[in-house]
Amino acid sequence: MNRRLVGLATGLVGLAVLLTGCDSQGEAANKPRSSSSPDLVTIAPEVMPPGVRLSFIQNRFDEGTQRAQVRVLNGSKRPVRVREIGIDWAGFRGGLQRADYPVPGRSVIDLPYLLPRADCSARAGRDEMYAVATTKDRTVRQVLPADGVRFLSRVWREECTTRRIERTVDISYDLAGTEEGTELEAVRHASLVLTRKRTDREVTVDQVQGSVLFELAVSGDLSLPDDAGRTTIALDVSPGRCDEHGRSQSTQTFVFRVWIRLDDGEPLARVVTPSRGQQTRLLAFLDRACGDLTAH
Repeated sequence: MNRRLVGLATGLVGLAVLLTGCDSQGEAANKPRSSSSPDLVTIAPEVMPPGVRLSFIQNRFDEGTQRAQVRVLNGSKRPVRVREIGIDWAGFRGGLQRADYPVPGRSVIDLPYLLPRADCSARAGRDEMYAVATTKDRTVRQVLPADGVRFLSRVWREECTTRRIERTVDISYDLAGTEEGTELEAVRHASLVLTRKRTDREVTVDQVQGSVLFELAVSGDLSLPDDAGRTTIALDVSPGRCDEHGRSQSTQTFVFRVWIRLDDGEPLARVVTPSRGQQTRLLAFLDRACGDLTAH
């Protein structure tokens, strides 16, 4: 890498630190981040088509929320001030949202975008997807590229799946159990609680998935019969990792997933996050189980 590229990389990394360092860590899950603090600045490849191109992504730590990003790729040498961004798609009719950010030349910026409530109709899902950005001089409206379509389709499916499950059953955790074992063999015996809502469909837990730091496993009777209002399913929680690097780098510590079958249908995945109090208890369990291993 020559000196010019080294200088460019250093400058953009410094800019990224300044931009991302302003984000508040205490924002509510449904509150959009400040449009003056983009989530990401990356160095564009040397060969980059001129002009502005748009896409859509959702960062991993935003999964399960309405927070997402409209990706702006500026292939010109000069900055482009983006005033508004949006997704034009029947599945998410959110319109344009204020951005007001100068995207440097030959760079990629992910500008925060708050998704609206999804339209889960099949007709909306078949509609073509566009990304939109406005500048001082013009409006850019482009068909989403394949990577953007994948991200947006996944977010849409997950929200619509969650709503289907929520109409049928409430899923929660009960951590009032016992513990045994040490280190990576430790187990916290808990329960997954299914509480019926307004339907009489049979509900079955197909599988569960924890995170890098917590492994989950269910056992016993995994169904909520159509004539039952509530049931508890045995849930074992074990440490996934005990090293300090794993703990410090984990960004989805409590993004747990539960796959549910409604009657004889296909498994539907839903993110079920423990409450704040339960998260504290699980971290305390991890401390007790791992002990001195966190120092290695």
